[in-house]
Amino acid sequence: IPMRAFARAPVRVDPAGGGTDAPPFCVDHGGKVVNFGVRRHVFARAQRLGPGEEILIYSEDLGAGIQARGAAGLPAAGRLELLQGFVRKLLPPGESVLLVTGSEVPPGSGLGGSGALGVSVVAALDRLFGVSRSKDDTAAVANEVERQDLGYPGGSQDSYAAARGGLNLLEYHQGGGMTPRGIEVTEEMIRELEESSLLVFTGAAHVSGSIHDDIRRSYHEAGSKTLEAMFELRSEAGRMTRALEAGDLEGYARALGGSCRGLYNLHESCDSAEHRAVFEKLDRLILGGKTCGAGGGGFLLLCAKPGLREECAVRVGELGAASWPFEFDFDGVSASEEPAWSEEELEGYRRLIAGDSSQG
Repeated sequence: IPMRAFARAPVRVDPAGGGTDAPPFCVDHGGKVVNFGVRRHVFARAQRLGPGEEILIYSEDLGAGIQARGAAGLPAAGRLELLQGFVRKLLPPGESVLLVTGSEVPPGSGLGGSGALGVSVVAALDRLFGVSRSKDDTAAVANEVERQDLGYPGGSQDSYAAARGGLNLLEYHQGGGMTPRGIEVTEEMIRELEESSLLVFTGAAHVSGSIHDDIRRSYHEAGSKTLEAMFELRSEAGRMTRALEAGDLEGYARALGGSCRGLYNLHESCDSAEHRAVFEKLDRLILGGKTCGAGGGGFLLLCAKPGLREECAVRVGELGAASWPFEFDFDGVSASEEPAWSEEELEGYRRLIAGDSSQG
């Protein structure tokens, strides 16, 4: 029976240590990152197209597609460079595929969307072609495509959060290598975190690649504060882990705020006037908060004082920003099978992609 593969992976927040997962710091000194899988997802669907080597790729978020004959026919760059990189690496020789992706978060959100996209695509293509991998291996392959094959700057935490879900501590070892583990927390602490947390989107999306380049340049400058900030971020990740395991919400929030200060100290491009305005407006209502991802805008993770989350959401609206409730995703990446697209639906994608190509 014809089928298509479906996979989804959660995005993440990185309440402590983000940035210490990226070289050269993680190799020179060892890093430490705390991240949480969030119940907002990125999706991938994949289906064989029959005999031949036809490749169709379509991104619902970008409204863009590409058509090629065989992986060798895919261009080296373009708007769908990331998806093309995954197809080039994972499509078995002689196979055909339609790959369609979509997301519940906006681009440039700071929530690790590209990492989740990569993990979902690996899982969908693996399901379609009968490849079996562990969640950590799925993350490793996704990270390999982004960092090695495509040369994108950054660390590996996004892929592991998307693959594993839940609350994670990723410990990066001096000289190379990383050990991931789940953070053990009580059900009561999970409830407290969900009831006090709020995701806030200022609409000020960032381009994390350029921020990572800024940080890397500053890291090597004499007298730079970047290295000092990296050590600060790593320490906050350790403090946050201990607070989470002890069920200490206020200790978690202190580490959250300390991590935000460390992020802003990495480089001026990590700072955000929009986010500082939110912190100022909500100062009496929150225990702490942090800009997500590499910084420069996007989402904020806030920890409200007990009983004040809804008032926080109202104040956020007054600033013209959007707020989302926070809920953990403990599943991580998952893959399954769905009924195949009909020939009519496949032709619809071909027309969409042909139209996009003619305009490009």
